[in-house]
Amino acid sequence: MTGGAFLRLLSGLWLLLCFNMAADALEFSGQSANLVMGSKNSLQQQGISGLERVRLKVAHTAGSWSGQLAYDHEAVWGAMVRDPLFPLQAAQPQPTFFDATATVRQSRSLYWQHTLYRGWIQFDNRKVRVTAGRQRIAWGSGRIWNPTDRFNPVQPTALEVDQKLGVDALNAEWRYASAGSVQAVLAPGRPAAAVSRKLALRWRDTLADTDVAVLAARIGGESVVGADLTGNWFDAGWRLEGMQAWQHGGRSYGQCVIGVDYTWMNAWLPQGLYLAVEYFYNGAAAWPVTHDRLQSRSAHLLGSMAGYDLTPLLRLDLLLINDLQQASWFASPSLTWSVVENVDLKLFSQLPGGRGAGEFGLLKALYALRIDWYF
Repeated sequence: MTGGAFLRLLSGLWLLLCFNMAADALEFSGQSANLVMGSKNSLQQQGISGLERVRLKVAHTAGSWSGQLAYDHEAVWGAMVRDPLFPLQAAQPQPTFFDATATVRQSRSLYWQHTLYRGWIQFDNRKVRVTAGRQRIAWGSGRIWNPTDRFNPVQPTALEVDQKLGVDALNAEWRYASAGSVQAVLAPGRPAAAVSRKLALRWRDTLADTDVAVLAARIGGESVVGADLTGNWFDAGWRLEGMQAWQHGGRSYGQCVIGVDYTWMNAWLPQGLYLAVEYFYNGAAAWPVTHDRLQSRSAHLLGSMAGYDLTPLLRLDLLLINDLQQASWFASPSLTWSVVENVDLKLFSQLPGGRGAGEFGLLKALYALRIDWYF
């Protein structure tokens, strides 16, 4: 289905929701993101690039029915667009079933597109919740990696780890208890965009002091089972998350995360220093790249995170990942300042290093400033 046809269908359903039921007022909001960064391109040339995004949201509730539309205009400019590899990257279709993206303008120094970021309608009577459309399905408890998230996997080295495009799916959940539910998700495939058909069932509940989730899925040609466990050990939190996949012909692989986090407080750190350590095993390190699972060239990665609130409005964070197979590493320090109630400023960098054969050896150092305005 084309983006225009999809938007017309979604708009028609929205009209039914807004005008055929007793309704509250529409809720409008948005976000403006401005990102300026310096890095080298594929020809090892240093340059300045920028990303500008305006996201408009409208939400509506009518009894047990609700819906949301989030629409983006996004422009990339500067050295990134002039990179010889950029036209190939821009020509790749988004990994979604519905084609709801179009290019507004493309030149030697500017690439401007608009897209549907979210678009869903939901029925929720507290026992049963059914959501249809483009949505975020967040599975997994890992702080850096989530191998059980086969719908919206995001690499920890992504420029914007908080931007998750979502999946076009029908998502139904039955809440049989306060902490227990059974969830079924059906997402159709689109071979032209290398999007696999996905069917998944997930059960979650709390047993004693442990949160437990178990899933079974069919992802394209793979049969998948997985589990996610989280709990407390003294004052620390622990998590174990993993999945095993089998393909036709008997080939199989597994991915697993083991992690622990802790907030350390004393007289010198009154706000509490957050610390986390996580190990990621990737049995698919040598497998072909796909959109629907975590990727890494190394089978063994060790990540750590630290964060501290210097003031109520100023926070310092650090992400560090080490490749345990090859001598390479990735560091991303950041400083976030809440300038006013609806404006955040973030200064961050991505600093890879090590051998070219390692997980991070081919990445380029990047220095960036991001400003987010919420309205």
